[in-house]
Amino acid sequence: MVATNGRAVLVAIGAASLADELRTKTVAFNGELVDVTTDGDSGWTTTLDQTFNSQNVTVALEGVLKATTLADMAFTGSQETMTITIGGLFTLDGDFQFQPGYQVGAPYDGETTFSGTLQSTGTIVKAPVV
Repeated sequence: MVATNGRAVLVAIGAASLADELRTKTVAFNGELVDVTTDGDSGWTTTLDQTFNSQNVTVALEGVLKATTLADMAFTGSQETMTITIGGLFTLDGDFQFQPGYQVGAPYDGETTFSGTLQSTGTIVKAPVV
């Protein structure tokens, strides 16, 4: 397997890439396990294989504020269909919405930055890059 440059992790709303704004992207797969532990498990946690009670994908973003697209999305709470491309490995397609806490940073001697975390709002499709 070949290593991938962080710039090869791309985020797009529809066909519009956000590469001009983003610096850091962190993708997390989250799932709540189904705990089926009983007294007969001698104190060891037992879970169902390949089963989650609920699951989602979160994408933490940081970048330089150059457009209002993400700020508008965070302010209105809108859900957008997005594609997250992880290098030449795979894509994640589905609807995302900002979690509360979108932030804008504005130091007196630097660029205006933003940070926030997107959360999936439905089924996410993971597919190989074609």
